[in-house]
Amino acid sequence: MSADIESLNTTPQIRKPLGEIFVERGLLTKVSVDRLIDHAKSKGIRLGELLEVIGLVSPEELAEALAIQYRCRKISDFSKYAYSPAMLRMIPMEMAVKHTIFPLKMDDGRLGLAVADPTTDELFQQIAAMHKVKLILYVATRMEINRAIAKHYLGQPVTGPEGKTILLVEDDQLSREMVAKILIKHGCTVETAIDGMDAFAKIFALKPKLVITDKVMPKLGGYEFLYAIRNIPEFRYMPVILMTAAATPDEEKEALERGFFDFVLKPVKEIGLMTRVKRAFQSREALYGKTA
Repeated sequence: MSADIESLNTTPQIRKPLGEIFVERGLLTKVSVDRLIDHAKSKGIRLGELLEVIGLVSPEELAEALAIQYRCRKISDFSKYAYSPAMLRMIPMEMAVKHTIFPLKMDDGRLGLAVADPTTDELFQQIAAMHKVKLILYVATRMEINRAIAKHYLGQPVTGPEGKTILLVEDDQLSREMVAKILIKHGCTVETAIDGMDAFAKIFALKPKLVITDKVMPKLGGYEFLYAIRNIPEFRYMPVILMTAAATPDEEKEALERGFFDFVLKPVKEIGLMTRVKRAFQSREALYGKTA
């Protein structure tokens, strides 16, 4: 069987622009869309992502519009169902986390796949070829898919207590204990993770106000972990501090451009660490308010 991707309508058509769909649904005006498109281009991001970030459309409204644009079904509340280990193995956990996708069902040589972004054709072709199946795409919100990943791959709930917590991600036990001791000494509530994948599993329940992560770790490293959580709207602007053993000017530039709030050199010094932590909390309070 050849690799293929199916949608609700298999007749080749020119896709309707996303902005036009929002205008037709009465969510935005044409003038607003034109201005937002220019702004999205200047920031190097897609229109849908910009609209979701600034809150002009809800995640559900974005998913509905993408489903219309790509002639896919929209799906929600699917994390409550049971999924066999064999089904989950069709999409490795690292792939599910990185691309925000989730395997739904296998039926007559067709794999149903929940996706937040139906535009990544190369990835879908790769999956279809790997399993020799046709894909049926179902559009869902990122939070819906991450809820399913957290529950079925990682055994973690998505919602939980939200306190002023720092999540410390470090695979080396001695370094982890040393940094945690400094933070606790200064009155911080600290939860730890042994690598980026462990941190991704815990972040939904902990909802930390700040993450401090090592750069080089097994499974998900610091950069990969940052990319994964930046795909989740509620964590998109959470400060993340990178710990690294060596920071050249080029690496410092890359870390900041990739979205890290700051970086701290290892071995970690108490004054330098707490200066950055204090700055990160101040930045968050300025953005969300002291109660957030």
